[in-house]
Amino acid sequence: MITVNDKVPTMSKSDILVEQPHQIQDAMMMKQNSEGVFIAGGTLIQLNWEAGQPLSPKLINLESIRGLKDVELVECDGHAFLEIGTLTTIAECIDNLIIIENAPLLVEACRKIAAPAVRNRATLGGNVASGVGDSIPALLSLDAELTIRIQDKTKNVKLWEWLQFQKETPQTDFLIMKIKIPCQMKGEQSFFRKVGRREAFTPALVTISAQWKKISTDELEYIRIAVGGGNDNPSRLIIVEKIIETNRCNEELLKSLYLEILDEFISYSDPFISESYRRQVAANLLIAELMKIFAGREDEEL
Repeated sequence: MITVNDKVPTMSKSDILVEQPHQIQDAMMMKQNSEGVFIAGGTLIQLNWEAGQPLSPKLINLESIRGLKDVELVECDGHAFLEIGTLTTIAECIDNLIIIENAPLLVEACRKIAAPAVRNRATLGGNVASGVGDSIPALLSLDAELTIRIQDKTKNVKLWEWLQFQKETPQTDFLIMKIKIPCQMKGEQSFFRKVGRREAFTPALVTISAQWKKISTDELEYIRIAVGGGNDNPSRLIIVEKIIETNRCNEELLKSLYLEILDEFISYSDPFISESYRRQVAANLLIAELMKIFAGREDEEL
């Protein structure tokens, strides 16, 4: 046991008890019977520990549970979906051919997460469970659904609903088992943009993602826009989406959208960046992308 000033004991890594469940029900029972935390890649726990947050006295290592690393295509009601086990690492998401073909937006987002060494350990499920991971805006744009174990029940819930529920009524005894994503269809397009003070190695100032399908040059059949970044709670810009979907694009619409983005995107301030600046960056970035979409230049970089 390490002590600080010989008075306040602090937890060292050698003091931590690590349990190794092989079944999901065993993992949930261990969680309910202790103050332990789930761990897989461990990158977030390591980051928090280095930032001075106390370590949990018990870790429940999920890596031995079968099925949480599977990536497969499934069909439901005539539609194709991609199911990704939550222990799939970020690096595996980038390299997996099934994900590359059916969810390229997720691959693009994963490439922007942290550094290669972190991506080799960090899991997609852990990135989502953190509530602020850079994969979340992309998954929101993709209309992702989670398969979650809460106590002794398994349920499916839209990602945006789960994020809202966690914000209002945080649940500690949950385990994300799978992430289900509709496969990208013909005509659907997307983008992912991350703005940070330094590429990959610091939390993003703003992260924006969108997926859409066009009806004509100046009309969209639908669009899903999500924003996040840093410690922001990622969210959809529902009002902005509805305005775009129900109007033809023109200069006046873009001006009104800019103001609506500033109003709908709720961010935060830190010692380096103000909330107002984050919202302005998000609005500028999104308007620039919308101009490219309606000009037919979706593949250009800013």
